[in-house]
Amino acid sequence: MTRKNPYEKGTQELDIPDFVEDKTSTSTDSTSIDMSIFKMSDDELYDDVEAEDYAEDYDEKPKKKRKANSSMVLALIIIFLLLGACVGAIIYAYKQHQEYVKVNTAYMQVQANEENYKQQIAEKDATIQNLTQQIEALQNQGAQGEGNMIYVIVDGGMRFRKAPTSDAELTEYNGASQVENGEKYRVIEVVNDKDLGDQYTWAKVADEVYFCLGTKDEVWAKKVD
Repeated sequence: MTRKNPYEKGTQELDIPDFVEDKTSTSTDSTSIDMSIFKMSDDELYDDVEAEDYAEDYDEKPKKKRKANSSMVLALIIIFLLLGACVGAIIYAYKQHQEYVKVNTAYMQVQANEENYKQQIAEKDATIQNLTQQIEALQNQGAQGEGNMIYVIVDGGMRFRKAPTSDAELTEYNGASQVENGEKYRVIEVVNDKDLGDQYTWAKVADEVYFCLGTKDEVWAKKVD
């Protein structure tokens, strides 16, 4: 015999039992079902879930920490850049100071060398002047005569005479009858020609001893300064 499924289409209706809340039982061991869950609305059912999700969203604050970390990293980068700039400036200033010291040292050395050269030149000039004076003194010591003026013969051959004129009597001086080129004589005084006046001048080297110096145009003997 074949049984019909009571849940198939037919006239028989499906009987779903109702859950009845046990209102009389107060025991903790009651097996009755809590019907309040079936009476709650959707908002009440999902209120705890939304609250938990909100709490989770509210508790998550990593972005602020990230911002703080980013700010700190940025500040450290700026500090390192400033330190690098300071170090670069210090190195540049040190190199400039070294260059200044080097140039200043060279300049001071040049000044010292210049002063040394000036001193050496002054010493050489003084030595030359001293030697010149000594040479002149030695030359003057060899000059003949008693006067203070010294004359050197540049065009010799003049005869010694007893008077300042070409007609005067001839004489000698220190064994010589005439003057020669390069000889020096100490002259007591210079006088004009006795007969021709200032056309000729004569040098007196001793009493009654003269030799002619020449004319203005023809110098036979010149004075040594």
